[in-house]
Amino acid sequence: MTPVKKNTFLKKVKHITISGSLSMLILSSGLYSCSSNESTDGEYEQTEVYTQGVRTYIKEVSKGEFKITEEIAVPADSSKAIVTYLDGREEVLTKEQSKKLIDEEITHNQNTIGHNNGLSNVLLYGGMGYFLGRTMSPNYGFYRPDFRQNNGGSGFVPNGGVKNNADMGRYYSNPETFAKSSDVNRNITRSRTTVTRPSSSRSGFFGSRSRSGSGFGG
Repeated sequence: MTPVKKNTFLKKVKHITISGSLSMLILSSGLYSCSSNESTDGEYEQTEVYTQGVRTYIKEVSKGEFKITEEIAVPADSSKAIVTYLDGREEVLTKEQSKKLIDEEITHNQNTIGHNNGLSNVLLYGGMGYFLGRTMSPNYGFYRPDFRQNNGGSGFVPNGGVKNNADMGRYYSNPETFAKSSDVNRNITRSRTTVTRPSSSRSGFFGSRSRSGSGFGG
């Protein structure tokens, strides 16, 4: 990390920032100090955290074709995809495993993105893709229409892709399940919290600030 001058407030956020006047208020008031026994010299950072995630249930409906049968809101660290195959076999994918499948599809099979119901596409355009797009890089904004629309995007979709939110319903078992997924996605967005803390191993800073809704959220 590049050294910063004494009492410098280092902001490291993806989408959330605090106003300049608030920064000056924090610095001038001495609220950044961890305790009376610690030096006021130090670097501080803001990191964005989402506390809510999704559990996605996916079923293979024909050979190589999948549908989302249910999505429920869960704590972020409990996020997973549970896939049931035609032969009855069940596979549990962690968020890291889900992301790997999506990223491999994007890297190696660009022409199939948004054009079939393969498992990677179902993950990308379902609640898991929404959660991963908010919490990890890349944010899949070029592929998910709900991301583009919420950010004033042009609507450009690489290689055809999914053009609008209605098209995303194809990845769900029925319209009701697709409609419920919007509530899960909103729950994820509203759980966004900005945590301010020392960039070193010190603890005891003034805590976290919960901010939701506006900006990049869906």
